[in-house]
Amino acid sequence: MTVSFERLERLTDVPAVRGMTEQHSLVDPYDDAHTIVGLRVVVSRDQLAAAVEMGGHSTLGTERHPDEWTIAEIRYFAEFQIIEMSGLELQRGAEAMAQMAEPDFYCRPTHEIVLAVYRAVDRAYPKAVRV
Repeated sequence: MTVSFERLERLTDVPAVRGMTEQHSLVDPYDDAHTIVGLRVVVSRDQLAAAVEMGGHSTLGTERHPDEWTIAEIRYFAEFQIIEMSGLELQRGAEAMAQMAEPDFYCRPTHEIVLAVYRAVDRAYPKAVRV
């Protein structure tokens, strides 16, 4: 089985993710790919922030501030992490992000980075309107 997203084909021009699109394949190198499965996942803003933070941190480290991430990078980080994480891990990350985003969070540098991640999420994923 392969999990992939159509927009990944266009991400090869983004330096931070160049060469990483093959990581979205769950097929072992010795196995034949059978199909591409498109997934639609409903997530909360906190869950999305957790996925983006984890993806951005693991890909870029502290190389660039979240306010400098492109929309393509933000979406890549989110989608890659969401397929890599368990639901429980994503929820725990969301709870931690929400706590660190509170105005009275004790570590100011972490708080500022977390707020920048939320701004990145809002740029790349405007709130969906319920139908």
